[in-house]
Amino acid sequence: MYNTNESIEAQKKYCEEHEAPHFAPNTGRCWNCNQNIYQPIGWKYENGRRIRVAADSPDCNRTTGITIEKAGKELVTGCPHCNRSYCD
Repeated sequence: MYNTNESIEAQKKYCEEHEAPHFAPNTGRCWNCNQNIYQPIGWKYENGRRIRVAADSPDCNRTTGITIEKAGKELVTGCPHCNRSYCD
């Protein structure tokens, strides 16, 4: 399940509980691609190219984004959409 506010809180809690650095943007918006890392983006692959589509589209081959569950279980170190690292 995707929810920006709940995911931000889950990541904050994860970092506090594990005494880990908080790399994810505080607003959820990637400073590199300007997309919200906690919202789904759908992609289809055509002729070796990645094309953005609606996440619920029948053409969608892959969805990127960080769910509430993932934000609460893993340290976010980069953008799932553009793959930019937040910790280098």
